[in-house]
Parts: sequence; structure tokens; C-alpha cells
Amino acid sequence: MAVTLDVLQREWQEKKFRPLYVFGGDEPFFMDQAMDTLSTVTLEEHERDFNLTVLYGRDTDAATIMSEAKRFPMMAERTVVLVKEAQQIKDIEALASYVAQVQPSTVLALALKGKKLDKRKALYKALQKHDGVYLEFPKLYDNQVPPWVESQAQRMGLKMSGKAAALLGEYIGADLSRIHHELEKIQAFVGQGGEVTAKIIEERTGISREFNTFELIKALAVKDIAQSYRIAKSMGENPKNNPVVVTLSLLFGNFSKALVYGALPDKNPRTAAAALKISEFALRDVARIAQNYPPSKLLRILGYLREADRQAKGMGAPHINDSDILHELLFKILY
Repeated sequence: MAVTLDVLQREWQEKKFRPLYVFGGDEPFFMDQAMDTLSTVTLEEHERDFNLTVLYGRDTDAATIMSEAKRFPMMAERTVVLVKEAQQIKDIEALASYVAQVQPSTVLALALKGKKLDKRKALYKALQKHDGVYLEFPKLYDNQVPPWVESQAQRMGLKMSGKAAALLGEYIGADLSRIHHELEKIQAFVGQGGEVTAKIIEERTGISREFNTFELIKALAVKDIAQSYRIAKSMGENPKNNPVVVTLSLLFGNFSKALVYGALPDKNPRTAAAALKISEFALRDVARIAQNYPPSKLLRILGYLREADRQAKGMGAPHINDSDILHELLFKILY
């Protein structure tokens, strides 16, 4: 059986622990979840003061980690050493010597946020040879987010339809930590076993269905000039909830995918969504953009978006405000 976070969590529920875990990759939510779980399930609350050590990569080194890992537990079954931000350990490869001779009563876990172990080097090879676990957590693709939202809501005891999950996923994107935070707020509102609708998502997340980036994309997709400017005006009046750099990023994603979509030989929704790594829910706007904007125009729009992004970051036009950047961009896109 392949080692996954679900497999590990089942082992941990049964109080089965490996001596060494290394978590890497670009998705911090799963990494944090794994480390938080280990901090609670490995030891009883009264055992943690003497047997749980939390270190940070920027403040430690391999020798200190091995010293902590070799300690014997005090009035407990095991010692637990958690190393967060482990990508900042300068001599991390030196831990390979510990992997070959682990302390059996210790659980050592390292989280490398935004980094992966070099599979050509000693630490990775030692983990493969001995009873250690190396697990990478990649970022989810856009089309993977709605199913994850639905499953996460189910784990939290919420009843959420696929449509509502897609709505939340499309609004927030692949920021799983923020999605989880929004689900916690929704859970507090509807209660255990409560049903989550699109209306509740809008009310509890503070996102307006009428005036947000996703509605702007829909309006631009069908070249609805009046609605596009109406939405942009509202967003400009509330920049805190509608940061222009996020808007530009989402617009760039949709218009660039529309360019690719136009060249796909198979435009069956399921096939096309899989090829573009987006949900079928999101594909509808991409397809409309491709239908209403020729490839030559799409290429120019991507250039406009890059320029607007530079302006939003203070390059080239430091005194132009976000609202003006967005309105100028809309004119270039729509005319």
C-alpha cells in the first residue's frame, strides 16, 4: 500500500508510529495538518511538557535535532521531536546518519515547506532504505479543489452539495488553508450536520455574488460592457476584499486557458477540463472567452494583463491607483 496522509492518519489513530517522517512539497495545508496531528496523537496531554520538542529550521541544525531525538522519554512511551520550516536547516543532509540508527522510542518529523528532498542525496536514500517516510504534498490543480472542498466539509460534519463546493472553490482558488478557515466559520454558523448552500457561502464569506472577480470574468466572457464596468466600479470601492493583483491573476489564468482551449482538438467538457486542469464549472467561462475573443486578441490581452500587473506592483506607473488600472484594462480588453 502506498503511503499517503490518509494511510498515516489511520496508523496514528491505531497508535502506530514510524520513527521518522519527512514532509515536503508546495501545499502547506496538508503539511500543517500532519504536524498538528502528530503533536496531539503521539502523546497524552500530561506527557507533552517533558517529551514534546518543537524546533524551527532557521534556529537549529542537524546536531541539535539528533541530540533531541536521542533523548529517552520521561514517564511516557515516546519522545516526539517536530521540526517546522525544516527547509531552512543548512546541514539537513547530515541527518542521514541518524536515519540509519534511529532512537526507537522517538518520533521525529520534519516539514519542508515549499521544498522537496533531493532524491540524489543521502537523506532521501537513507529514508528509502530504512523505516522512514518521505511524503510530498503538491498543490492541487483547480479542478481538484471542488472535490476536496466537498470531502473536507464532509469530514467536518457538514452537508455540502457539489455545486456549493465548486462555488467556494472557484471563489477562493487553491488556498486550502483559507478554504478550511471559511468552512470553520460556516460550521459555527450552521452547526454540526448543517446544510451548506450557495447563499450561506456568500453570506458567511463576505463574497458578493454580484460584484466579485468571478462575476467580472463572466461579464467579460460575454462582452457585457455595462456589467463589466459596474462590477469593476464596485470592486474598486472595496479594494480590501478585491485586491487588484488577485483579480489580475485570475483574469490572466482564464484568458490564457481560453487561448489553450481554442487549440484543443477535443472540446468535450470533461476532456477539456481535464486537459486544462480546471473544473467543468470553470470551463464554461473559459469556453465563452475563447468563443468571443480570437487568438490574436487573446495574445494582446495577456500582454495588457502583464502590464497591468506591473503597474499594480508599482512598476512604471507608481501613482496610478488600483481602480484606474482595472478600468483602463477593461477598455483595452473590451474594445
